Amino acid sequence: MQNKLILFLIGFTCLCGYSQQNVEQDKPIKIENAFDEEGTKWFKNTGNGTIKGIAKFTSKNGELRFGKDFRIELMPNCRYTEERLMHIYNNKDFGYVYVEDGVPKFTPDPKAYHDTKKTMCNQEGEFEFSNLPPGNYYVIAFMLWDDTGGGIMRNVILNEDESKAIEMINK
Repeated sequence: MQNKLILFLIGFTCLCGYSQQNVEQDKPIKIENAFDEEGTKWFKNTGNGTIKGIAKFTSKNGELRFGKDFRIELMPNCRYTEERLMHIYNNKDFGYVYVEDGVPKFTPDPKAYHDTKKTMCNQEGEFEFSNLPPGNYYVIAFMLWDDTGGGIMRNVILNEDESKAIEMINK
């Protein structure tokens, strides 16, 4: 009888811990830094800079994918963006995540944060952003297919009239 009670208590404790973990996973992450719309206005300007690259993603089961189905986004770096991406990628310069590990929610989630420049990869996984002003950018590759894939993030600092080639590859 005492063994059954101990097993019940262990099972109940594990269940409560699992339930608490799910609640915490669904709970939005609070971002302390405000999104600086004024400080990111430069992002809307045109310039002579270029960021081009290639994006390839290897899933958890080892499947490598690239090609025209994958979206790349470019966004200006500010303290809000840096803090938010640190919560996702655990790094402010480069990182990747798997969709199977969950997609966090954030508060606040300002509309201006989502006002990014977007492009699609070509058949070979290549992409390009041109006519860019100098600035501190984040490039995010969304490499999702079926119920797998993920995201890759890279920080890029672009000077006046500069062209940078980057690789967005997780393995």
